[in-house]
Amino acid sequence: MGLSGNLDVNTLSQLTNLLTISIMNNNFEGPFPNVKKIGGRLRGMFLSNNRFSGELPDDAFAGMKSIRRILMANNEFTGKIPTSLLGIPKLVELQIQNNKFNGTIPAFSQEDFQINVANNRLEGPIPSQLSSQSATSFAG
Repeated sequence: MGLSGNLDVNTLSQLTNLLTISIMNNNFEGPFPNVKKIGGRLRGMFLSNNRFSGELPDDAFAGMKSIRRILMANNEFTGKIPTSLLGIPKLVELQIQNNKFNGTIPAFSQEDFQINVANNRLEGPIPSQLSSQSATSFAG
């Protein structure tokens, strides 16, 4: 679509029935949008292929119990993977490859969970809970 600039989450929060945010393949930039303002009904968040950057707060996903898919690949996020992702019971897909996350991979335990953390700056062992994942999900 060719959209650019910062994402105005305050405007999105006025959409009380919003279930999905899909702004992939644009030129949005700036810090991670505070999607908690949108509310706990969000089911999908697709932010891949933009220019978002910076660290995500550890509580970035707190209270988001309904979200199932989070795609944030190919941005410039840094810092640790937020542990608030561990508290999302319905999460089935997390794609955060090709960013600059560091630290260790959290021990995700969601059922039927797919993750891709390839090409980040992560270190340490792959948690045993994720041993069934494809090796390419951790490459780089």
